[in-house]
Amino acid sequence: MTERDRQYDIQIGDDAWIEFISLDGRYDQAIDIDALLDGLWPLICRLETHCVAGCCGMDAFDFTPEGITAALLELDRAQLRAACTQARGAVAAAASDVFTSNTMNHMADKRVFLQLLEHLDRCLADPQTA
Repeated sequence: MTERDRQYDIQIGDDAWIEFISLDGRYDQAIDIDALLDGLWPLICRLETHCVAGCCGMDAFDFTPEGITAALLELDRAQLRAACTQARGAVAAAASDVFTSNTMNHMADKRVFLQLLEHLDRCLADPQTA
């Protein structure tokens, strides 16, 4: 795939991506996810290293295992894992299949956000195996 083919995907590694799922006809179903990610913001904000979310959306964030490891300095890994578990449950239980985040300047299918949370959890559990 070319870079243009991946323009809406979320990069989570050198050659690893969470693929975009079309939202055609579902934009009006979007609900805000920011409150559901409450305990993860200290980590997510530290991952905003490539640009600012207001400009580049998800491309502003470094979701690679290396980026996550670097962002974890001075953060409580156990607390973040608990917040990630809580966020995954809240997102999975939400009534909508489409979420928007004003903070991350992004709108995505529920499955995309769940995959991202699963990736974060794997990195928090053991950054070497993510």
